[in-house]
Amino acid sequence: MSELVRGSPVPLFDRLSSVQGSDGSRHQLLTPEQLEVSIGRELSRLMNTRSPLKPSEFSRSTGTTIDYGIPDISALSPKSHPDLDLLQSTIKQAVNHYEPRLKDVTVKAFPAASGGGAATLVIGGTVTIDLKLRQLNFELQLDQRQGSRTKAA
Repeated sequence: MSELVRGSPVPLFDRLSSVQGSDGSRHQLLTPEQLEVSIGRELSRLMNTRSPLKPSEFSRSTGTTIDYGIPDISALSPKSHPDLDLLQSTIKQAVNHYEPRLKDVTVKAFPAASGGGAATLVIGGTVTIDLKLRQLNFELQLDQRQGSRTKAA
């Protein structure tokens, strides 16, 4: 008999790093709140990992494990509209490849209020929770000197 399971599977690396409960078990399902935190953590990891591919090569990539991350973006200026367009499309492709729990991904990039070489990204998408679609948005600050910081929007 089938049964509706409430929760989302825990990603492999989250399972490997999780602490065992007092009964010796490891939780295998995420609550909606834990799912949002897990996706935010994975997006932050993705933004802080550099792919060995150049942006032009990355656009043709099929998303292999070896290509994980985003290309070096240090040459892009958040004050340049063409650079922001390239950044948005690159980030969207990376999220589509490496965060499969997020569907219908959107990425908006604009210069960060802090200025300098920083950009603010708003990454959005839908996830299925308890058979319902839920919109999630994550705001990340990308800075070539400091990596990224993530917060749920």
